[in-house]
Amino acid sequence: MADHSRIGRFRSDEAERKFLDGYDAAIRDWPVPLEPVDLATGFGTTRLYRTGASEGLPVVFLPGMGGNSLGWLHTSGPVGAAHPVYLVDPVGAAGRSRQTRPLTGPADLNTWLAEVLDGIGAPVAYLVGFSYGGWQSMLAAISIPERVAGMTLLDPAAFRTATLRHLAWGVACGIGLYSPPWLRRPMARLLHTDSVNRPGDIMAAIAGTYLFEQALPPMVPLTDEQLAAITTPALVLLGKHSTMHDSPAVARRLVRLVPAAEVEVVPGTGHSIALDLPDLVNSRILAHAARVTGHLS
Repeated sequence: MADHSRIGRFRSDEAERKFLDGYDAAIRDWPVPLEPVDLATGFGTTRLYRTGASEGLPVVFLPGMGGNSLGWLHTSGPVGAAHPVYLVDPVGAAGRSRQTRPLTGPADLNTWLAEVLDGIGAPVAYLVGFSYGGWQSMLAAISIPERVAGMTLLDPAAFRTATLRHLAWGVACGIGLYSPPWLRRPMARLLHTDSVNRPGDIMAAIAGTYLFEQALPPMVPLTDEQLAAITTPALVLLGKHSTMHDSPAVARRLVRLVPAAEVEVVPGTGHSIALDLPDLVNSRILAHAARVTGHLS
């Protein structure tokens, strides 16, 4: 019997209606056509959206903690010009997935991801993970490396648990999104997150933070031994002003422990690099995925 106390759920019927109204509107207005796909997994039905090329190395996008497919508004189209793209609503987070069994830890996350890859017919895929999704991608590269051809990690939340500074930054970003433009602009500069200036792009994506009781395993920082086990080609983009970690220190640690990783500390942005600098992120993903594809052929 499922442990329903550890299964993600909306806070109320009204919260579900409010979230899904905004979510569905964002999907309808997506800049490229999306094909919804519902996959049965051992943890519930997982909603994905397929777009992009008909052939090539599949690119699977994994969002940050509590996020969903909507966070890739400016990325799915450009990357899809060269690859089949799959946007994922994780079970346990707000979206169109429906969780039926708890995710108890990293092993369950790996099992769920392997089932998703099986469901889309991808023996191997390229992963793009933001924040929590970056940690999840690294777990996969450690435990099921045969399924991961390569990966781009966008300020991955894999090196320490969230501090009060980071939590305060998140609250301030939320306030900024609801502020008038005259206040929003200086807040965006102070918080090093330009996406605050584009609330229409991301309001639906983050609404689940407030309307949904998520049930994802907590991030456990990776040890040096775990990092040294990663041999999958990886591109790691760290926001210079990230509040999640000390980006220069993380870069030095990765260079020392993960020879397969290309590491870049990106100026002018913080933890929300995936939303703040989509053009830079898109170009880096495409270039790295092309190198990985070249090595596979």
